[in-house]
Amino acid sequence: MTITTTKSWKNYMTLCRTLERNYIEYKREDENLCVRCSVGGKDIELSFWFTINPSKMLITLYSPLPIELKRDKTSDMALAICMINSTLEDGSFYIDFKDELIYYKMTSSFYETQINDTIFEYMLSASADIIDEYYPKLKKLAKIEESYEEN
Repeated sequence: MTITTTKSWKNYMTLCRTLERNYIEYKREDENLCVRCSVGGKDIELSFWFTINPSKMLITLYSPLPIELKRDKTSDMALAICMINSTLEDGSFYIDFKDELIYYKMTSSFYETQINDTIFEYMLSASADIIDEYYPKLKKLAKIEESYEEN
């Protein structure tokens, strides 16, 4: 086992212990160093996927938003997401145009460090707060009938 793989596995196990200690149920994918979990938000149940990439030495949190993205709203949504992202300290929202999906993503490097449970708790907490704040606004924009281009 290489050093990066060993570090990746240790971080993966730290993530699992952190979730257990915080009573968060999760599903492990050991072969992919991936964990899926859900926590209750203000308006929705928040889904989180953690992946640990040994070659890039990155921990990435993904959270898909249950918003139906209509083709005629993509330019408005892209503009709104750019405006939101310019105000965020950590993480950002993205649009997957192919799958018509909006998701939030946050990363943390473990290049020259060992990640501890505080980082995972921060990633979950900060992501949940950000999604809780912006989800209602993005959902409302997705449902507006007219677009900015029409005005």
